[in-house]
Amino acid sequence: MEDNFIYKENNHLVIIGWNERTKNLLSYFDEPLILNKIVLIDNTLEENHLLPDHIYFIKGEPQDPRTLAKANIQDATTLLITADLDQIEEEADMNSILSLIASKGQNPSIYSVVEVLTSKHSVNAKHAGADQIIQRSFPISILMYDKLFNKEILY
Repeated sequence: MEDNFIYKENNHLVIIGWNERTKNLLSYFDEPLILNKIVLIDNTLEENHLLPDHIYFIKGEPQDPRTLAKANIQDATTLLITADLDQIEEEADMNSILSLIASKGQNPSIYSVVEVLTSKHSVNAKHAGADQIIQRSFPISILMYDKLFNKEILY
């Protein structure tokens, strides 16, 4: 785990955005399989000691080509972009799409999964080259509907 270096490995996963969803996702991975294979880019994280030891951290703007070069995006195989829930939905989606465009500019063949907050930006993410789009409101809406009409108490 570092905060300002150049990642030199290849065939790795780049994650843009540290948040609770990213933290939960990483708990599903088997650590030995991903050792030295995940690079996290985030501009808001101040204390990188909160990250698991096998995560390589780069503090910077994910739309900046220099930050992406530090993550060796050109040799990465997979990209996950999470939406910043601290921003207005429109702004968060635009930043996610801009991060996707910048990443695809350096590695057009990278497999990309992008989280968007609004349905109208799903189309824009697809046009920008997203391979998979997670529309955040869709699964939450299904869960809300289920909880409204399912009287069992499940946590």
